[in-house]
Amino acid sequence: MMFYMAFLVFGKTYSGNFTVYMKYKDDTKDLQNKINQLKKGGTLDGGNKTYFVTSLWLKSDMTIQNMKLVSIPTDVSDVSVLNIGNDLFTNIYNSSKEGKQHYEISKAYPGFSNITIRNIDIDGNRSNQKNLGVEVRDGGKHGINIKGFANHIKLENLNIHDCATDGIAIYRGLHTNLLGNTEMFASKNIELYNVTSTRNRRHGGSGDSISDFKCTNSKFTENGKSYGSNLQKNNGLEGARYNGNLYGNGWDMEGYGLGSGVKNMYFKNTSFVDNMGGGVVFYDIADSNEKQFLTRENIVIDGCTIDAGKKNPSGYFSLVFSSTIESKKNKKKLYSNLKIINSKLYGKLLLRSVNNIYLENTTISSNDKYNGLLDNVSNLSSAFTGKSKGSFLWEKYDFFNVK
Repeated sequence: MMFYMAFLVFGKTYSGNFTVYMKYKDDTKDLQNKINQLKKGGTLDGGNKTYFVTSLWLKSDMTIQNMKLVSIPTDVSDVSVLNIGNDLFTNIYNSSKEGKQHYEISKAYPGFSNITIRNIDIDGNRSNQKNLGVEVRDGGKHGINIKGFANHIKLENLNIHDCATDGIAIYRGLHTNLLGNTEMFASKNIELYNVTSTRNRRHGGSGDSISDFKCTNSKFTENGKSYGSNLQKNNGLEGARYNGNLYGNGWDMEGYGLGSGVKNMYFKNTSFVDNMGGGVVFYDIADSNEKQFLTRENIVIDGCTIDAGKKNPSGYFSLVFSSTIESKKNKKKLYSNLKIINSKLYGKLLLRSVNNIYLENTTISSNDKYNGLLDNVSNLSSAFTGKSKGSFLWEKYDFFNVK
């Protein structure tokens, strides 16, 4: 037996033996028009109502706040709920007037600037989304998508959940040139405060090419998981897979070469727990011998709780800073000046190609005798102050001055 409701946009859910078509009133055009009409420094206030949308394109010098946004199901890839910047025209949404404008503005510095996203619930509606395979660019369906050049972006009091790919994705894009002498970072001055990103199909958050980033009092939990059994391939309820493995991390900083620099990142009082993969992962394929290489540096983990996930395909590691195996022995380290203070790691620490790392009042709980693995690491020290006590036992390969 099948029930039909004749509305403009349909999503499909299953209940027992019945196929039920649910109504989605498409509010995209109305909200987009309001955004386009905002004056500099203006605010779009949703009045704490619920709106159904495909892609909304934000502009510089604006605030969007006080609403719930539900993603309308579509089999088109690269359709994120809130967008700052655009790096390709893959579908009718990205090739819209606003999408084209975002492509042009975000491909050169300074790009988009002074945008606040506040008091918003984003439901990615992953169970009803389609066309989710990695062959279509990882699904491209995020809660908040920042592509290309952006500056002074604030995310405050957000609940981002059930997205078909990542809750938050900050990506330099395919359309930027970050190898010149004038600009080496795509995103600058990004602030997250009281952000929860949970039950997303892949990562809670992801990024590359970022300078001056601060995330405080936030949660990245239960990402990358499947919800159900015997799910068909690319069903929205199945977690994202790579080489057959579920792999979603709490926060994934995965670099793609020279243009993926990372500098001045600060995570404070934030939890990365109960995800499928590791809590926080920094990984980069950049060759530090290249002339234009910039060290990934000044990264602080302060007062955070991080675990190794439910079934981490990379091993029992909660926090990872790693390079490719081929470049790990380069004289110039990939990462430098790391601090992990007042934090709890439930799972080992992996350091590969790291210089100058300091641990203070941090505990590492492991499932074996080692607290972590050091591979081409120099100048590691730790301290316990006040009543704090502890020590570490490292599995070590190629190290210098480890105390």
